[in-house]
Amino acid sequence: MKKTTVALAVAVAVGAAPALAADLRRAPPPQAPAYTPAPPPLLWHGFYVGGQVGYAWGHDRSEEFVTATGLPTGVDSGFNTRGVVGGAHIGYNYQMSGLVLGVEGDIEASGLRGHASVAAPDTSTSFESRWQGSVRGRIGAAFGPALLYVTGGAAFANLRHELSVDPGPAERFDRTKAGWTVGAGAEYAFSPSWSTRLEYRYTDFGRLTDVSSEAAPGFSYRHDPNFHTVRLGLSYHFGSGR
Repeated sequence: MKKTTVALAVAVAVGAAPALAADLRRAPPPQAPAYTPAPPPLLWHGFYVGGQVGYAWGHDRSEEFVTATGLPTGVDSGFNTRGVVGGAHIGYNYQMSGLVLGVEGDIEASGLRGHASVAAPDTSTSFESRWQGSVRGRIGAAFGPALLYVTGGAAFANLRHELSVDPGPAERFDRTKAGWTVGAGAEYAFSPSWSTRLEYRYTDFGRLTDVSSEAAPGFSYRHDPNFHTVRLGLSYHFGSGR
């Protein structure tokens, strides 16, 4: 009886083997898990601080008016301004894949100066700015460690105009004026926490008028300072993605 049972089991196994082999051949191969690329590191995300130095050049214009009537006298002098600027900046970036949005503020010492004769060789006007700053938005495109961006916002500065009549007294007009600034730049992260940048900006402070009471009483002088600036900067980043 035992021999009969064993023989029957062997026969069943032999008969089922071809069907089992066929099922194995028809079974689909195991699927490899889908590949999901890792998101790029957020190199530009977070707070940063730094410093910058640059060179500014531009143009100012001095027009003379009769204060009582507001009519121009025909005296109109334009002159160039130039000088070195330098200071510090602080900002924050928010990075979404390749898009970088941010806000930045800066404050700088300024060596901008200019000078021109007005009406006669013994009458002159001069311009000077001791400090300047800005609060701006930034929007850029990140390409790994490189960032290309545009920037723009409010600018403010100390603007001084001096009117001199030789050998008489000089009159100084000193004020803080708000304006606007816009520009573009390129930034490169050369280490996990440090980046360097090259930036150009145009800044315009609109018109401002000085009413003379000593050097040329009865007359007013309208100015229109604007300038271009190229800056080289260095920043330290506290970003969480670095």
